Amino acid sequence: MNHFPLPPDAPAGFSELISGDLWHRLADAGLVFPLENPRLSIRYLRLKPNACRVFLIGEQREKADMPPQGMLLQIYDDKDRAQSVFNKEKTRRPLPSPDGWMTFLDKATGVVGLPFPNDPEIPELRRIYEPDRFRRLALDLVKGLTPDQWRLQRSLTKFHLLAYKPGRRAVIRAKLKFRHLIEDQKIRVRLHLKVEKKSTAHRSIQQAMQISEATAQCERFKTPSFLGSASNGCLFAHEWNGGDPVDLTSSTLSTQLESLGSAIAEFHSIPIELPSHVPPQLISEEVVVIANDLQRILPNCSKQIQEISQELIRQIPNLCVLPSSLLHGDLHLDQFLIEGSQPVLLDFDRAGRGYASLDIGSMLEDLRLREVTSEQASSFLDSYRSECSIEMTPKVLRVGRALAILRRASEPLRNLDPSWQEKLNSSLEECRECLTGEEL
Repeated sequence: MNHFPLPPDAPAGFSELISGDLWHRLADAGLVFPLENPRLSIRYLRLKPNACRVFLIGEQREKADMPPQGMLLQIYDDKDRAQSVFNKEKTRRPLPSPDGWMTFLDKATGVVGLPFPNDPEIPELRRIYEPDRFRRLALDLVKGLTPDQWRLQRSLTKFHLLAYKPGRRAVIRAKLKFRHLIEDQKIRVRLHLKVEKKSTAHRSIQQAMQISEATAQCERFKTPSFLGSASNGCLFAHEWNGGDPVDLTSSTLSTQLESLGSAIAEFHSIPIELPSHVPPQLISEEVVVIANDLQRILPNCSKQIQEISQELIRQIPNLCVLPSSLLHGDLHLDQFLIEGSQPVLLDFDRAGRGYASLDIGSMLEDLRLREVTSEQASSFLDSYRSECSIEMTPKVLRVGRALAILRRASEPLRNLDPSWQEKLNSSLEECRECLTGEEL
């Protein structure tokens, strides 16, 4: 396999993993499931100095009692730290996975392996794949179904893991079929399930209910309906939406982007009280953290990164002229589906009150990364401006876009794009031009 460039402080074990050598050796030892190309199977990556966390997925399978093949690897250059983590995790995760995989330590590379779905921070994740337990929880997710009249049919229950952030949350597409215990009735349901750790789940459920209710009467877009939460307090569901992603090759792309701009203008105007996003002072602190991370992974650009971050911090107070708006918090094109001609807005995990230009900047940066033309991107921005009562000046847009560029600058590395260094350099240059430009 061709050499993949990594940051200078990436752990040696991670380099062995993406080359394929480490995974194949672990598979031969019976510690992990076989994968043809481990690098292409990575679904989550968190790189830190001399350490990393990486989640790899194998066969999905989609059965009620059979979770996807998954393994979280924690890799350390410090072998003593790896041993300490292993000693802790084998106590926290004493049970094998449904496939029989166990927590393990590879001393030679400092790798600790943790099988999915054994996550002690989200114990309810494992319960989803235990049919007798999930059967009781599932009835809480569909209104009007009671346990004395309805039963979930195990053989027709299917799960598909969409996303997993170890220790935090998992997102699952579920196909369920309920059968009436007396009458000849059957109900098929498709759900978008989220399971979270208890410390955050209650707030997420309350916020999901609030946003679903507040957006129910919106005219320019809709959101998936909140269906319910399970009695365990960690599992909740939205209806599954069958819309289509935005087609970048469509001849009507500009028209679609206009509808998205109009939709976000309406979303920002909703008078709903949610927790506030961070103030300018904390945004400045975030910029410092991002800059330090970028300097670490691309040390030959340290001076350029420092200059850009200092200029962005100098301009952040410009945001204070904006009133508080309802923010999506993670706006990009994949957060939209098109149903008929109407946008469907998804995923409100990071929603809150804050500065509207941060959402708009995030969307504009996403369109740039997808190589949408400036004229087409203007369709989104012009539509937003025409529908929004807040004046979106070039000053505040520059801050929103520059912050979005820095936040996403390391994405190519996390996605293991072989050209991540060139793309990071390109993002830095784009950020510099954005901060010194006049028009947006």
